[in-house]
Parts: sequence; structure tokens; C-alpha cells
Amino acid sequence: MAVKRVSADRRVKKTVDKKAKTGRGIKSIDYTFLFLIMLMLSIGLVMLLSASAPAGASKFNDSYHFFKKQIIFVAAGLVGMVVVSKIDYRIYRKYAGIYFVVCLVLLTLVAIPGIGVKLNGSRRWIQLPGFQLQPSEFMKLAIGMLFAQLISTGKYNVSKLKDLRIFAAVLAAVAVLMLLEPHLSGTIVIVGIGVWILISSGTPVWPFAVGMPVVGVVGIVLIFFFDANRLARLMRFLNPFEDMQNTGYQIAQALYAMGSGGIFGRGIGQSVQKYSYLPEPYNDFIFSIACEELGLVGAAVIIIIFALLILRGFRIALNAPDTFGSLLATGIMAQVAIQTTLNIAVATSSVPNTGVSLPFFSYGGTAIMVLLTEMGILLNISRASINEHVRM
Repeated sequence: MAVKRVSADRRVKKTVDKKAKTGRGIKSIDYTFLFLIMLMLSIGLVMLLSASAPAGASKFNDSYHFFKKQIIFVAAGLVGMVVVSKIDYRIYRKYAGIYFVVCLVLLTLVAIPGIGVKLNGSRRWIQLPGFQLQPSEFMKLAIGMLFAQLISTGKYNVSKLKDLRIFAAVLAAVAVLMLLEPHLSGTIVIVGIGVWILISSGTPVWPFAVGMPVVGVVGIVLIFFFDANRLARLMRFLNPFEDMQNTGYQIAQALYAMGSGGIFGRGIGQSVQKYSYLPEPYNDFIFSIACEELGLVGAAVIIIIFALLILRGFRIALNAPDTFGSLLATGIMAQVAIQTTLNIAVATSSVPNTGVSLPFFSYGGTAIMVLLTEMGILLNISRASINEHVRM
């Protein structure tokens, strides 16, 4: 009987190991995280359809114009998410440097007239057949991947300032290219991702606490001397109603939208501000339309779902089998956390209007495809951590 019991135990162990290796186990991925992704994506698409309908009708005689284009990008992103979720994330360690260099080249190409596309005073896109590519979205992932790779090698002691020089040089090079577009919000997000990863790896907080305010003051002074009007627009968040017809117009209309929603909102599709009052309501200020149509309760639900998604993502980072996976997951979730916080802060006039998109909600093909692919990487990291636990 003892021999049979040992033999049976071995068969069970082989079955478990096989399921873990092939990903066919019942808990092969984090289904809670996947559910939160799909829930947030669904809510975002509904709000995008509502917010973009008037603009689509007036510009293209098609209320579904922006929604249909976004659906195509979402479908491509979901395919990417599924494919990437099945690829061992450890393979990215080998190609992190190459991927970063490619993204750096793309950012350089954006600055070249004739290659880079200029819209609304900024040159952030490269025109391709059928759509425009925004290299800064790829760079957000590249920074996280490169920093995770460098730190995981163990060659750099990030708790010592002298070993931070290479990381500072990388961030400085990217920041310069981003500011040339100019793309201030993208610069803030990318630098924030890098800083978040460094602090998570043991870098002291005080260098950033001292350095960032200094950089901010220097930046404001430079903007004042080179473009006083841009500085005026940047600082209009302090009192957007002081110049409602010019620099404060957009944020004032966003606040009107949020205030008119009340507790329970006007109802989905019933926004007034999206009808030629709030410029491009399907983009950076889509949260204001959500507040107008869903009210305080709906806005609170959206924020709670974002918080649950972000916390779940950081839990995946904490449980990752190795340092590279942990820091890569941290960088991806830092991006979502920073962009979400900045977007809502801008919509509520808590910080200057920097033009940052809301993940899963704002219109943008490159952004949603890269974001969903990043979610696929996180799902693979969660799969690896669960399988590691199963083997133990």
C-alpha cells in the first residue's frame, strides 16, 4: 500500500508540474486582475462612445467615428495582451537595451520636420499608413524594462548616488527629446516611472525630494523667459475663471461639466459640455464628461476600480519570482498610477493642465495598444508567480 501511495503522489506531482509549465492550471493567471482590466476597458469604451459622438458627427458626419477607430485599436491591443501573456517575461531582459535604443531613435525622428507630425503646436507623432504612431507611449514601457534589467544584474547599487549616474543620464536624454516636442506630461510620466522603480529598489528618497523642486523652479523660469504665454496657461489652474475666454477656457468648461453632474449625474449620453463647449472631450478631459454623466457616485466608482486595479498590479509585482519581473511590473503599474492621478488632478484643476490621457478611457490608438500589451506582461508575471507557488 505504501508503494502505491508514493506512486500516486508522484503522478499527482507530475500532473501539477505539467499544468504549471504549460499554463493549463486552474490558477494559471490572476483572474481578478484580468477581470479588473476588462471592467475598466468596458467602462472606458462606453464613456468614449458617449464623449466622442458629437465631435464625430460634426467633423466626420459619423457619431461612431472615434469609437470605431478605438475599437480596432482595442482589438489589436487585446490580441497583443493574449499573446504576450503567454510569453515568458524573462526573455525581455535580453532585449531591453535594444528596445530602448529603438524607442530613442523613434523619439529623435519625431523631432524631424517631414517625419514628425505636428498637431496643436506639438510634434509627437509619426505618420504611418492608416494611423499615427506616438513613440512616447513605447518609451514608457522601455524605461521600465531597461531600469528593471539594469538593476536586476546586480552591477549597480542604487542606494549609492555614484551608481545612479547611468540612470540619471538615461532619464535626462529621454527628457530632452520629450521636451523638444514639447510633451511635458509625457516627460513627467516617464521620469516618474524611472524614479518609482529606483525608490522601490532602495534608492533614498531625499535626492528626489530635494532635486525635483529645484528642477521645477528652473523649468518655470526657463518657460517664462522663452514663452511667457505658455507659462500663463500653465499657471491658470490657480484661477481658471479669471480668463475664461482664453487661457482658462478648457479647465473652466471641465469644472462646469463636473459640477453639473451632481450626485448621480445627468445619465449616460446626456452630457451638455461635450457639445462644442469642452474641446476634445474624448481625450484628456474625458473624466469630466464621466463626472457629468455619472455624477459623484459614478466618478467614485471609477476611482475605486482604478485603485483596485493598481493595488492588484503592485501585488503582482511583490509576488514576482525574480527582481526583474518585480521591477518591470512596478514600472508598468507606476505608469498607470501616475497617469490616472495626473489626469484626475488636471480635470479637477488641482495641478496645471499638462495634457495627460486617462488610461483605458482617452482616445488614442498607440496608447491603448501599448497599455493592453503591458497588461499582458503583468498577466504573464502573475502566471509565473502562481506557477512558482504551485511547484513549491
